[in-house]
Amino acid sequence: MGGRLHPHRRGLATTLAVAALALGTLAATPAAADEAADHAAILKAEQDWLTATESGDRAALERLLHPTFVNISPLGGMRNRAESLSAGPPPPGSSQTLTELKVRTFRDSAVVTGVNRYRPNAKAKPTDVVFTDVFVRTPHGWQVVSSHNSIRPAPAER
Repeated sequence: MGGRLHPHRRGLATTLAVAALALGTLAATPAAADEAADHAAILKAEQDWLTATESGDRAALERLLHPTFVNISPLGGMRNRAESLSAGPPPPGSSQTLTELKVRTFRDSAVVTGVNRYRPNAKAKPTDVVFTDVFVRTPHGWQVVSSHNSIRPAPAER
């Protein structure tokens, strides 16, 4: 028979190949859907974190910040979860906008990079703070364990 299949076996081989492809596609679909759902949940957590920070919503911050949370400020200062929770909200009239968000997931952890455009007041020149946030999946949902921030230099300084 060499490498040739009997006509009946060829039909069986074709059927099995099609079935394997279909199963592979079906098996991949939930993972893709799960990844999309994870990305959406993590992006929502980022926005919820910003909103809770701006409004001083301690309960929301407690849900979002993992017990081991560490923040590194643009000037290199470090603060833990308790210190972050006791920090007050930004000054009235200030604004923050998240842009350039990119999420990468790794099973039960995720890394988010982006820019937080901060204005201390409506007339002030904005400061772009680039950040890397690390999230972990917990029984309580996605929580941030680490955040590192750097001030982005103006385009002429880059």
